[in-house]
Amino acid sequence: MERVYDCIVLGAGGAGTSAAYHLARRGRRVLLLDQFAVPHDRGSSHGHSRIFRLAYDHPDYVHLAQHALDRWRELEEVSGQTLLTLTGGLDLGPGALPGLRAVEESLRGAGAQVETLDAGALMRRFPQWRVPGDWAAVYSPDAGIVNPTQTVELLAALARSEGATVLEHTPALDLDLGDPRAPVVRTPRGTFACRRLIVAAGAWLPHLVPELTPTLRVTLETTAFFRVRDLAAFLPGRFPVFIQHARVGEAEVYGFPAFGLPGVKIAEHLQGPATTAETRSFEVDGATLARLGAYLERHLPGAAGPVMQARTCLYTTTPTQDFLLDTHDAVVPGGSPSVLLASPCSGHGFKFVPALGELMADWADGVTHPLHFGRFRAGRARNTLTSAGS
Repeated sequence: MERVYDCIVLGAGGAGTSAAYHLARRGRRVLLLDQFAVPHDRGSSHGHSRIFRLAYDHPDYVHLAQHALDRWRELEEVSGQTLLTLTGGLDLGPGALPGLRAVEESLRGAGAQVETLDAGALMRRFPQWRVPGDWAAVYSPDAGIVNPTQTVELLAALARSEGATVLEHTPALDLDLGDPRAPVVRTPRGTFACRRLIVAAGAWLPHLVPELTPTLRVTLETTAFFRVRDLAAFLPGRFPVFIQHARVGEAEVYGFPAFGLPGVKIAEHLQGPATTAETRSFEVDGATLARLGAYLERHLPGAAGPVMQARTCLYTTTPTQDFLLDTHDAVVPGGSPSVLLASPCSGHGFKFVPALGELMADWADGVTHPLHFGRFRAGRARNTLTSAGS
């Protein structure tokens, strides 16, 4: 087994497998490491479904999502598999919320298709919904569902086929950055060196780089499938993915049509308790399930059947909910410029996976990708923390 690589990637979730694939297809010698099997269900890149959407309240993310859409289609051509199922997407909630207007403006500014609906038009177009008269919706046809477990398995397989070495059940015991230009990773299977190191370890990132502990918050979130009463009304062709924007102090809720199971998947965004990757529970919170069931009774009564499945997953979130894609020396004084700390998570990262791999591969090759925005820098999160505490 080789001991020296052009690039080592720690963490074989969505971001890590994508980076390994992009680098391997460029002919780089790549080692992809994960402490568990690939894929696995202990982190953030597993399950039937994640939302794909262009709808964001900032143009940077709209442009990145548009680029990701092209890369999803390219990956489908390479693999011969359907990875993105378009369903259309709704951003909805009280019409006066600034976030809804910002989403519409960002979509229009990026030249994306968009349609606005008042409460009456929303319920005529999608009669599954029951909403108050002051609600409104922004509809985007370029939204849908991607499958994280399928995608991670595929990207790891493609990386292998392009020459990458993939080691499962191989945790990183220590990062030796004594020589900032030549990172070393110590594992139970030996020591590996590289020119560039990408640490895409999700909720384990604060453990590997303790200086990130104040910046990255790990939470335990609950998702649930509820059995629908009329399956045909909630299939992807008739019921779009949705994000319900909320007033301050209320929970933002998101959901999916029947996909993977004959039920609607629904969850609250960023409402779970703080935890760590090492101490997290797999126990589902009953109070959360009760709130989700009440939400469906109120707004989507046709989907308010019994719980079919409920599971937990980990969010790793910066204070701004922006991604972190910055070098080790930007976080640790005197650290290594040859290490990229990658946390493109915050509960909304999976849709960007094929594009994120490209961004990270460019970094490893010494190229700045035009979509590697300044908002992904570590200093942005630190400044936000400082302001919040003042």
